[in-house]
Amino acid sequence: MSDENDDFEKPERQTEFLSFFTKDHQRIFGYIFSQLHNRADTEDVFQQTSLSLWRRFDEFDRDREFFPWACGVAFNTVRNFLRKSGRSRLHFNDELLSKISEERVASDTELQAFGDRLDQCINRLGEKDRKLIRQAYRGNQTVIEIAETMGRAVRTLYNRLNLIRRKLAECMEAG
Repeated sequence: MSDENDDFEKPERQTEFLSFFTKDHQRIFGYIFSQLHNRADTEDVFQQTSLSLWRRFDEFDRDREFFPWACGVAFNTVRNFLRKSGRSRLHFNDELLSKISEERVASDTELQAFGDRLDQCINRLGEKDRKLIRQAYRGNQTVIEIAETMGRAVRTLYNRLNLIRRKLAECMEAG
């Protein structure tokens, strides 16, 4: 037990773990929720998973991605939770559960890569276009409200957004 505490006190190990964990903790939580569909259970299992990830961090291969490894740990934690709690109404064999888990991780990884690529493409736009895209898609205003705020014609704004969307689509396709 003292070895684990010694490792915990190493600032570089804490920093490394926290950099990986902080980046992916919401995705890990979502992965667990996708298997349990109950927020309270997900929070409990997420806590258990977080502790397991920390305890097993020395097993993590730094040449690989953290998220799939973390989901493997989460998968086992979910399985143990379901076994112990008897809350699983449907009982699938481990092979099927494993396949579902693998596909969920792959899907999430692809979605993350798509989002990263889209962010890169957005960052290539000019500042005004980036601001307009963020207002139109991340804000709480309608295009009509944005046009009024900017003092521009609604049609002009729609045309500009169409042009920006085409640029983004070309950028995404170029890969």
